[in-house]
Amino acid sequence: MEKFDKLKMLELVKVEDPDPEGGMTLHFQENITLKIKNVDGKLVSEFV
Repeated sequence: MEKFDKLKMLELVKVEDPDPEGGMTLHFQENITLKIKNVDGKLVSEFV
């Protein structure tokens, strides 16, 4: 889970559910954005 280490101790500022692409977007402090969506029955996450 090292991928998500940069989120430790950051405040969640905003949640878009659903976002324009049909997934969920989480906005954190320090302008970090995490997009989560379902692709072929699996959760896929990506930092933007």
